[in-house]
Amino acid sequence: MRKITLSINSAISWILKILMLTVSAYFFTEGNFLFGGFSFLMLLISLIPATVNRSYDVNLPWSLDFLLTVWIALSVLGEIRFYEKIWWWDDFLHFGGTAVLVYLAFVLVYALNFTGKIRLSIPLIGFFTFLVGVAFGAIWEIAEFWVWKITGADALAMGIPPNFEAGLRDTFSDLQFDMVSSAIIALAGMQYVGRQRHIKLHEWMRPFVKIFGEKIKNVQKKTSGQFYKKDKK
Repeated sequence: MRKITLSINSAISWILKILMLTVSAYFFTEGNFLFGGFSFLMLLISLIPATVNRSYDVNLPWSLDFLLTVWIALSVLGEIRFYEKIWWWDDFLHFGGTAVLVYLAFVLVYALNFTGKIRLSIPLIGFFTFLVGVAFGAIWEIAEFWVWKITGADALAMGIPPNFEAGLRDTFSDLQFDMVSSAIIALAGMQYVGRQRHIKLHEWMRPFVKIFGEKIKNVQKKTSGQFYKKDKK
Protein backbone atom coordinates (compact mmCIF):
# COMPACT_ATOMS: atom_id res chain seq x y z
CA MET A 1 0.00 0.00 0.00
CA ARG A 2 2.87 2.36 0.87
CA LYS A 3 4.58 1.69 -2.49
CA ILE A 4 1.33 2.35 -4.36
CA THR A 5 0.86 5.66 -2.51
CA LEU A 6 4.43 6.70 -3.28
CA SER A 7 4.00 5.78 -6.95
CA ILE A 8 0.80 7.85 -7.21
CA ASN A 9 2.45 10.84 -5.54
CA SER A 10 5.47 10.51 -7.81
CA ALA A 11 3.24 10.33 -10.90
CA ILE A 12 1.29 13.43 -9.84
CA SER A 13 4.55 15.27 -9.16
CA TRP A 14 5.93 14.55 -12.64
CA ILE A 15 2.62 15.39 -14.33
CA LEU A 16 2.70 18.79 -12.61
CA LYS A 17 6.31 19.31 -13.73
CA ILE A 18 5.30 18.59 -17.33
CA LEU A 19 2.39 21.01 -16.92
CA MET A 20 4.78 23.74 -15.74
CA LEU A 21 7.02 23.12 -18.74
CA THR A 22 3.97 23.42 -21.01
CA VAL A 23 2.89 26.70 -19.38
CA SER A 24 6.42 28.07 -19.70
CA ALA A 25 6.55 27.15 -23.39
CA TYR A 26 3.13 28.76 -23.93
CA PHE A 27 4.22 32.07 -22.42
CA PHE A 28 7.44 32.08 -24.46
CA THR A 29 5.55 31.44 -27.70
CA GLU A 30 3.16 34.28 -26.80
CA GLY A 31 6.15 36.61 -26.33
CA ASN A 32 5.59 36.90 -22.57
CA PHE A 33 9.19 36.29 -21.53
CA LEU A 34 8.66 37.47 -17.92
CA PHE A 35 6.07 34.83 -17.02
CA GLY A 36 7.71 32.27 -19.30
CA GLY A 37 11.01 32.72 -17.48
CA PHE A 38 9.28 32.65 -14.09
CA SER A 39 7.49 29.39 -14.96
CA PHE A 40 10.71 27.78 -16.15
CA LEU A 41 12.57 28.92 -13.02
CA MET A 42 9.84 27.42 -10.85
CA LEU A 43 10.18 24.17 -12.80
CA LEU A 44 13.92 24.07 -12.09
CA ILE A 45 13.30 24.65 -8.36
CA SER A 46 10.79 21.79 -8.30
CA LEU A 47 13.51 19.47 -9.65
CA ILE A 48 15.84 20.10 -6.68
CA PRO A 49 14.64 17.12 -4.54
CA ALA A 50 14.97 14.72 -7.50
CA THR A 51 18.45 16.12 -8.27
CA VAL A 52 19.55 15.66 -4.66
CA ASN A 53 18.23 12.09 -4.66
CA ARG A 54 20.19 11.26 -7.81
CA SER A 55 23.38 13.09 -6.78
CA TYR A 56 23.64 11.54 -3.32
CA ASP A 57 21.88 8.24 -4.04
CA VAL A 58 19.32 8.82 -1.29
CA ASN A 59 15.54 8.84 -0.97
CA LEU A 60 14.36 12.09 0.59
CA PRO A 61 10.92 12.01 2.24
CA TRP A 62 8.37 11.91 -0.59
CA SER A 63 6.49 14.83 0.95
CA LEU A 64 9.40 17.20 0.22
CA ASP A 65 9.17 16.72 -3.53
CA PHE A 66 5.40 16.33 -3.67
CA LEU A 67 4.44 19.38 -1.60
CA LEU A 68 7.08 21.59 -3.21
CA THR A 69 5.94 20.62 -6.71
CA VAL A 70 2.24 21.10 -5.91
CA TRP A 71 2.81 24.57 -4.46
CA ILE A 72 5.03 25.68 -7.36
CA ALA A 73 2.59 24.30 -9.93
CA LEU A 74 -0.29 26.20 -8.32
CA SER A 75 1.83 29.37 -8.33
CA VAL A 76 2.52 28.92 -12.04
CA LEU A 77 -1.17 28.29 -12.77
CA GLY A 78 -1.95 31.54 -10.97
CA GLU A 79 -0.36 33.40 -13.85
CA ILE A 80 -3.12 32.17 -16.19
CA ARG A 81 -5.68 34.62 -14.79
CA PHE A 82 -6.42 32.51 -11.71
CA TYR A 83 -5.87 35.58 -9.51
CA GLU A 84 -8.56 37.41 -11.44
CA LYS A 85 -11.02 34.53 -11.72
CA ILE A 86 -10.72 33.09 -8.18
CA TRP A 87 -10.83 35.78 -5.49
CA TRP A 88 -9.23 33.62 -2.77
CA TRP A 89 -6.42 32.26 -4.96
CA ASP A 90 -3.79 34.74 -3.71
CA ASP A 91 -4.62 34.09 -0.03
CA PHE A 92 -4.62 30.34 -0.63
CA LEU A 93 -1.17 30.45 -2.29
CA HIS A 94 0.32 32.60 0.45
CA PHE A 95 -0.99 30.36 3.21
CA GLY A 96 -0.15 27.07 1.48
CA GLY A 97 3.11 28.24 -0.05
CA THR A 98 4.44 29.58 3.24
CA ALA A 99 3.39 26.33 4.93
CA VAL A 100 5.44 24.31 2.44
CA LEU A 101 8.44 26.63 2.79
CA VAL A 102 8.38 26.51 6.59
CA TYR A 103 8.01 22.72 6.48
CA LEU A 104 11.10 22.48 4.25
CA ALA A 105 13.01 24.88 6.49
CA PHE A 106 12.03 22.96 9.62
CA VAL A 107 13.13 19.64 8.13
CA LEU A 108 16.46 21.11 7.00
CA VAL A 109 17.25 22.83 10.30
CA TYR A 110 16.17 19.80 12.31
CA ALA A 111 18.35 17.60 10.10
CA LEU A 112 21.36 19.86 10.76
CA ASN A 113 20.60 19.67 14.47
CA PHE A 114 20.05 15.90 14.36
CA THR A 115 23.39 15.33 12.62
CA GLY A 116 25.21 17.57 15.09
CA LYS A 117 26.13 20.32 12.58
CA ILE A 118 24.33 22.88 14.74
CA ARG A 119 23.04 22.85 18.30
CA LEU A 120 19.55 24.21 18.81
CA SER A 121 16.67 23.29 21.08
CA ILE A 122 13.39 22.26 19.46
CA PRO A 123 11.68 25.58 20.44
CA LEU A 124 14.53 27.51 18.82
CA ILE A 125 14.23 25.43 15.65
CA GLY A 126 10.51 26.21 15.57
CA PHE A 127 11.13 29.93 16.17
CA PHE A 128 13.82 30.09 13.49
CA THR A 129 11.64 28.40 10.87
CA PHE A 130 8.76 30.71 11.82
CA LEU A 131 11.03 33.69 11.06
CA VAL A 132 12.02 32.11 7.75
CA GLY A 133 8.38 32.01 6.65
CA VAL A 134 7.67 35.61 7.73
CA ALA A 135 10.87 36.88 6.09
CA PHE A 136 10.13 35.04 2.86
CA GLY A 137 6.65 36.54 2.75
CA ALA A 138 8.04 40.06 3.16
CA ILE A 139 10.74 39.51 0.51
CA TRP A 140 8.15 38.08 -1.88
CA GLU A 141 5.92 41.15 -1.52
CA ILE A 142 8.84 43.50 -2.17
CA ALA A 143 9.99 41.48 -5.20
CA GLU A 144 6.43 41.29 -6.56
CA PHE A 145 6.06 45.07 -6.28
CA TRP A 146 9.34 45.86 -8.05
CA VAL A 147 8.77 43.36 -10.85
CA TRP A 148 5.42 45.00 -11.50
CA LYS A 149 6.92 48.50 -11.16
CA ILE A 150 9.88 47.89 -13.49
CA THR A 151 8.32 45.68 -16.14
CA GLY A 152 4.78 47.02 -16.10
CA ALA A 153 3.48 43.45 -16.05
CA ASP A 154 -0.26 42.89 -15.77
CA ALA A 155 -1.08 43.58 -12.12
CA LEU A 156 -4.04 41.21 -11.96
CA ALA A 157 -1.95 38.37 -13.40
CA MET A 158 0.43 38.83 -10.46
CA GLY A 159 -2.31 39.10 -7.87
CA ILE A 160 -1.78 42.86 -7.38
CA PRO A 161 -4.92 45.04 -7.14
CA PRO A 162 -4.89 47.95 -9.63
CA ASN A 163 -5.07 50.80 -7.09
CA PHE A 164 -2.83 51.77 -4.17
CA GLU A 165 -5.34 51.45 -1.32
CA ALA A 166 -6.52 47.98 -2.38
CA GLY A 167 -2.90 46.96 -3.00
CA LEU A 168 -1.90 48.04 0.51
CA ARG A 169 -4.71 46.01 2.06
CA ASP A 170 -3.76 43.05 -0.11
CA THR A 171 -0.09 43.25 0.96
CA PHE A 172 -0.88 43.27 4.66
CA SER A 173 -3.42 40.50 4.20
CA ASP A 174 -0.76 38.39 2.47
CA LEU A 175 1.74 39.05 5.26
CA GLN A 176 -0.83 38.01 7.87
CA PHE A 177 -1.51 34.76 6.04
CA ASP A 178 2.26 34.17 5.85
CA MET A 179 2.64 34.75 9.59
CA VAL A 180 -0.28 32.54 10.63
CA SER A 181 0.83 29.72 8.30
CA SER A 182 4.42 29.95 9.59
CA ALA A 183 3.27 29.73 13.20
CA ILE A 184 1.00 26.74 12.57
CA ILE A 185 3.64 24.69 10.72
CA ALA A 186 6.43 25.58 13.16
CA LEU A 187 4.28 24.51 16.12
CA ALA A 188 3.19 21.34 14.31
CA GLY A 189 6.82 20.46 13.56
CA MET A 190 7.79 20.96 17.19
CA GLN A 191 4.94 18.74 18.32
CA TYR A 192 5.83 16.04 15.79
CA VAL A 193 9.51 15.69 16.66
CA GLY A 194 8.69 15.96 20.35
CA ARG A 195 6.30 13.01 20.28
CA GLN A 196 8.01 10.65 17.81
CA ARG A 197 10.21 7.81 18.99
CA HIS A 198 13.93 8.20 18.34
CA ILE A 199 13.98 5.14 16.05
CA LYS A 200 11.38 6.65 13.72
CA LEU A 201 13.14 10.03 13.70
CA HIS A 202 16.43 8.32 12.88
CA GLU A 203 14.78 6.58 9.90
CA TRP A 204 13.29 9.90 8.76
CA MET A 205 16.67 11.63 9.01
CA ARG A 206 18.71 8.86 7.35
CA PRO A 207 18.96 10.55 3.89
CA PHE A 208 20.11 13.82 5.48
CA VAL A 209 22.73 12.01 7.58
CA LYS A 210 24.17 10.58 4.37
CA ILE A 211 24.03 13.93 2.53
CA PHE A 212 25.69 15.96 5.26
CA GLY A 213 28.15 13.15 5.92
CA GLU A 214 29.23 13.21 2.25
CA LYS A 215 29.67 16.99 2.40
CA ILE A 216 31.88 16.73 5.48
CA LYS A 217 34.00 14.04 3.81
CA ASN A 218 34.46 16.18 0.70
CA VAL A 219 35.52 19.18 2.75
CA GLN A 220 38.00 17.06 4.70
CA LYS A 221 39.47 15.66 1.48
CA LYS A 222 39.92 19.14 -0.01
CA THR A 223 41.44 20.46 3.21
CA SER A 224 43.84 17.53 3.60
CA GLY A 225 44.82 17.91 -0.07
CA GLN A 226 45.68 21.57 0.45
CA PHE A 227 47.81 20.74 3.49
CA TYR A 228 49.54 18.00 1.54
CA LYS A 229 50.44 20.42 -1.25
CA LYS A 230 51.85 22.92 1.25
CA ASP A 231 53.96 20.26 2.96
CA LYS A 232 55.24 19.05 -0.40
CA LYS A 233 56.38 22.56 -1.28
